[in-house]
Amino acid sequence: MTKPLFSMDAEHVLGLAGLFLLIVVAKLADRAYGPQQTFADQVSGSLARRAIDAIAVVGWLVDHI
Repeated sequence: MTKPLFSMDAEHVLGLAGLFLLIVVAKLADRAYGPQQTFADQVSGSLARRAIDAIAVVGWLVDHI
C-alpha cells in the first residue's frame, strides 16, 4: 500500500484557504483605503476594493454551502 503524500482533511484545507484569503485582504486594505493622490493610485485602489469584494463573495458562498 502507498501512503498519501499529504494527508489533510477538508476542514484543514478550507481553514488554510481562509487564512490565505485573510492575509490577502490585509495586504490589499492599505492600498484600497489609503491616500490616493494620483490617477494610478485611484485605479489600483478601486481594483483592490473590487478584489476585497470578490473575496468576501467567495467567503459568503463557502459559508452558505
